[in-house]
Amino acid sequence: MNAESSSSAALERMKAAAEKSSGPAATGAGDGSRPDRAADSAQSAESAAEPTSESPRKPAADQPRLRHANPQETQGPLESFNDWLDSLGEPDWDKVSQSIYESPSTMKAAYERQKAHREAERERRAEEKAEAERKAAAERAEAERQAEIERQRAAEEAEADRLEAERLAAEEAEREVRRQAEEEAFLEQERLLELQRAEEEALRLEMERQEHEEWLARQRERETWALQVAARESDGTDWVPPADRRAMLEERGENLTDAQLLERARASLPEWRHRDRIVEKAQAIEASTVRRTRPAVAATGPVPAPAPRGYIPPYNLPSREPDPKPTALDLLRRVTVTVAYLVFVLGGVYGLGFLGEDATGPWLHDLHQGRFAGGFSMLSMAFWHQLIWPVLWVALGIYTVHQWLPSQASADRQRATGWRVATALVATVVWFVLARTGVMLGVELVVWLALGYLLVDSVHQLNLYTARNRVERAITDGMIGLFTGWALIFAATNASVWLQSLGVNLLWIPGSVWAVLTLVVVVWGTSMMSMTERGRISIALGLSWGLTAILVPRLIGSMSSVWVAIVAAMGLFMVLLATENRRYRINHAEHRAALGHEVDEF
Repeated sequence: MNAESSSSAALERMKAAAEKSSGPAATGAGDGSRPDRAADSAQSAESAAEPTSESPRKPAADQPRLRHANPQETQGPLESFNDWLDSLGEPDWDKVSQSIYESPSTMKAAYERQKAHREAERERRAEEKAEAERKAAAERAEAERQAEIERQRAAEEAEADRLEAERLAAEEAEREVRRQAEEEAFLEQERLLELQRAEEEALRLEMERQEHEEWLARQRERETWALQVAARESDGTDWVPPADRRAMLEERGENLTDAQLLERARASLPEWRHRDRIVEKAQAIEASTVRRTRPAVAATGPVPAPAPRGYIPPYNLPSREPDPKPTALDLLRRVTVTVAYLVFVLGGVYGLGFLGEDATGPWLHDLHQGRFAGGFSMLSMAFWHQLIWPVLWVALGIYTVHQWLPSQASADRQRATGWRVATALVATVVWFVLARTGVMLGVELVVWLALGYLLVDSVHQLNLYTARNRVERAITDGMIGLFTGWALIFAATNASVWLQSLGVNLLWIPGSVWAVLTLVVVVWGTSMMSMTERGRISIALGLSWGLTAILVPRLIGSMSSVWVAIVAAMGLFMVLLATENRRYRINHAEHRAALGHEVDEF
């Protein structure tokens, strides 16, 4: 076999090497002696033959020690190593050979043993791993089971805690709701009590305020009445300072009688009138004068002109005092004016002949031998003067409707003029009846004189109580002014007709002269009246219509007079010019005052 031959060859080579290294001494060895032993014998012989001078040798054990020998003799490392090598025995070459021979099988057996050991170890490890995996799986399953149990227990505890928390929260919420409800009920009760107390206090204050206002209104009416009585006694007018610009004559609690209050009014009225004039002028300056801002001039420049004087209106400023509460007398006045207006319209329709021919005749100017025709006297009017009556019906109808507005129910100017206008309307109807029937002819002059006085006094009251806005000025002042202007010139016509019907020749002066004098007086008086307040153009228009109706018959009629026509034309021109001049001057003065310019005094 290859393995055995290789081992034998190796053994032979080792033996040959050993014999070669041992030299001739080895050849004398007996047969069957081991090489290591021969080597040891040769080495011992060589060591015995070496001289002692090279190195001291350790004495043999059976040799006697010298007396003076050193038992502690030292050796070097090399000698110690050699001694160790010498102490080693010779190997058993048979065993070595046997071992070398058996080494393949030994190695194979060792390999098999090692392989079996590894297989066993691998199986053991696999079993241990499988066992560990089984244990781990069991532990995981147990852990999962325990975790599931813990989760279920935790979930049950959490659910129990949640239910308990919800129960506690519900109980707490219920307690909170009850507490809030009780608190809200308490607060609501407190609020209701506070509201009730506030309402009672407000009601008490309101009752006190109303009581004070009622007392103040009654007291102001009493004081206004007392002051108006004192004013009539003083100068025959009703003008008194407004309540907001005068002190109270009587304090609450004094309980003065009417006589005592009137005595105080007589004593206080002159001073209050003087103060009210000053206040009106100051208010006019403040309200109507707007000063323009001027740039500053240098110190070396010219001295600036003095500031323009303030504009003071030449009429009473409108009262800003609130109207008193309407009374039953105010309602009666408005009803009276309305009824008087209806009677005025019906009487005019009847008197002018619009209802047709009756026992007295057709039209008014054809009755009584032409008594009211244009050629009867020097101041008789043309027949078409009657066209003014429909205009007056419309104008006074607007006035009647306007006085029913809430703002006019208790206005001072309505109270001052309402009864006078109603009486004038009824007086006009009386004149129509007298003129139509012919009964008591001549009395119509007295009617027109009374009617003219009532309307002139109404205009005077309007001057005392100036219009507060344009509507009042246009309707109340305008309509009454138109009626007044017409009434004045028609009263002069009735006076001329009455004198002509009687055939009276006063002082043997011709009738045309008396007519001229009458026109001069009427035009002068009417012009003075039309220039009151801001200029009452409606009065001038009413007068102008009558002057025109007188002018035409004096030029082309049977009763002609150039002088009467000239005076009528001049009067027409003068009254319109004077009125428009008044209106222009006031508007111009207000415009200049608004621009900050100097305004001339009226």
